[in-house]
Amino acid sequence: MSAEEFNLPKQTHDIFGVMARGNFISSNGTRDGMNRLYDIINNPDNFDRLQAYFNVIRYNIERGNNYFYFSKLGEPNSELEKKLERFERYIDIIDLLASMDNKITIGSRFRPSEIAEECNANVRLKQKLQKIPLYRSETLHNKVREICDLMSRDSFLELEDEKTESYKVLDSYNYLLDIINAIAIYDDSNSSDDTQAIVYN
Repeated sequence: MSAEEFNLPKQTHDIFGVMARGNFISSNGTRDGMNRLYDIINNPDNFDRLQAYFNVIRYNIERGNNYFYFSKLGEPNSELEKKLERFERYIDIIDLLASMDNKITIGSRFRPSEIAEECNANVRLKQKLQKIPLYRSETLHNKVREICDLMSRDSFLELEDEKTESYKVLDSYNYLLDIINAIAIYDDSNSSDDTQAIVYN
């Protein structure tokens, strides 16, 4: 079936281009008309048509708290495992951001230098930052920059001003919080080596 048969909005290609890459469309995103795309999907008539169309090509539109994203119908276990690995690397990042004096929440604006300065002045925060895996920057500032780059690529942050390195936290950040809050860490009491397991609900 063609897109014309579904009477789709003209921005359908743009919506697909964002979400098919695994990114989110947030209501408070402004770059590349993100908030406009959100409004188009959020229109009930558009949503039903888009959902029917994307289901044909085995995508499902998922609705979060002021954001949308794709899931794949009949997704193989290998893809789910990759997603779990992605969530795991965010546990320490969210823990760090939630421990700041000026807590990072939806809509917050900050610069990497501000987080680096606070970590440098607080031993506990500095340790949290240093233990985050996959980052090997020599300075705290550059390490925070890399974290911000990662979160921007995954569409949880938006770089508002390149000159001042000012970031905004997008509504899709709720997705991370919801997933991480659903994680239950427990001790395997039947294991002789006291290993821990992570369960994703």
